Amino acid sequence: MRKIAILGALVLAASAANAQQSVVKDAERALKDGKSAKDVTDIIKPAMTNPETAQMAITWYIPGKAAYSQYDDLLGKKAFGKLPEGGEVLMGNLLLDGFDYYTKALPLDSLPNEKGKIKPKYSKEINNTIAGHYTDYNNAAIAFWEAKDYDKAYQAWELFCTIPASFKVNAPADTTMGEIRYNQALAAWQNEKYDAALQSFIKAKDLGYNKKNLYDYAIAVASQAKNDDAVYNLAKEAQALYGKEDPNYVGYMINRYLQNKEFDQAFAIIDDAIATDPNNAQYYVVKGILLGETDKKAEAKELYKKALAIDAYNSMALYQYGRALCEEAYALGEVAPTSPKESQEFFDSKIKPLFLEAAEYLENAYNVDNNNTDALRYLENVYYNLNDEAKLKDVQDRLK
Repeated sequence: MRKIAILGALVLAASAANAQQSVVKDAERALKDGKSAKDVTDIIKPAMTNPETAQMAITWYIPGKAAYSQYDDLLGKKAFGKLPEGGEVLMGNLLLDGFDYYTKALPLDSLPNEKGKIKPKYSKEINNTIAGHYTDYNNAAIAFWEAKDYDKAYQAWELFCTIPASFKVNAPADTTMGEIRYNQALAAWQNEKYDAALQSFIKAKDLGYNKKNLYDYAIAVASQAKNDDAVYNLAKEAQALYGKEDPNYVGYMINRYLQNKEFDQAFAIIDDAIATDPNNAQYYVVKGILLGETDKKAEAKELYKKALAIDAYNSMALYQYGRALCEEAYALGEVAPTSPKESQEFFDSKIKPLFLEAAEYLENAYNVDNNNTDALRYLENVYYNLNDEAKLKDVQDRLK
């Protein structure tokens, strides 16, 4: 009985293998009949999961050829303005599918046959087809981008960047490839794949794409990816290139040391920046904020004043100086006399002037930058302490 059972299992296995090989032939006929790539793939799918036929190059070659053939047909229609609706995206999907199937077929096409000899049947055609469609992958990526399919845009640009190394295609100049990697990074960012976006930005930079927006965007995605080392390294490079026009890079570098309470290193960076560009108001603001972290509030206040002497419309300097005046007033309130009469006299002579001056700077800070709601919150407290109901209501309305 056991021998019969084993024989039965062998017969069933052989029958299943024959069935899958029949599926392959059906798909091959469908390909020759000009059926769509989807129809051909649907026919051959069972063979892709069968252990025997899945190891045959033809199983992957057929759907790959169907994809590229349909792509070429649509490309011809596009040339005559007869591309159907959604045709651009369909063409992009065909390119991605065709590459996927063909690259599965390639290694299987180089396996020894039953006589132990290696006789590739499809490799030459596969290599030529992929190479011949190389530039089409950039067009596909653009079509995916315009359709807001950022994941596939990223994939198509990845193939555009990597095909030359494997398929003997002449890649464009590094400047062009740098722009492609930059676009790829934007696609990954749109898809909230921050690590992938960061890597593409870095590859673009390594290819010579070092425009300011690359650093700004790369720092942003590195921050979102919580990659503090990348933020610091990118900011350090950007500071050398664009520090004179954008002081924010110093801030990114300093943040790393502030998190670890390494104030000496933080001060070294800002002092070096000031020495390089002494007329940059923002650097004095940054150093003032640093000094505030070490409780040197009086020195910080003087630095904000120095920043305003350089740039009277620096919103952050206006805000920080106004805030410093408020903090000074609050500190005096802690030591004010307790008797009503003396307390009022103390408020009128020492605290009120600070609040009035603070209000002027904070209002100016908000006027320069309407997004500075922190300035409004301090103003709300200032007008409350000054008992100015009209201005208090005005600030509360603006906060709404």
